[in-house]
Amino acid sequence: MHAIKQTIRVPKNHKISIDIPENIPTDQLGEIILIIRDNKCSGKETDLNQAMKDPLFLDDMRNVTEDYKELDSISW
Repeated sequence: MHAIKQTIRVPKNHKISIDIPENIPTDQLGEIILIIRDNKCSGKETDLNQAMKDPLFLDDMRNVTEDYKELDSISW
């Protein structure tokens, strides 16, 4: 099985062509799945944006920052 991923923007004419690698035999069956994102943010970006408002995450980040400040003050 081969997987080919291409990320594109939908053009004005709403037509997409796909280049198939030469090593794929002709008459080979393939499946095309088109996934359209609802917004411009990927799932990871959405998760990060939510994390920035999460009090527990922010508290953990403050604790880590304080720990590193303390470590940075120690001479190596």
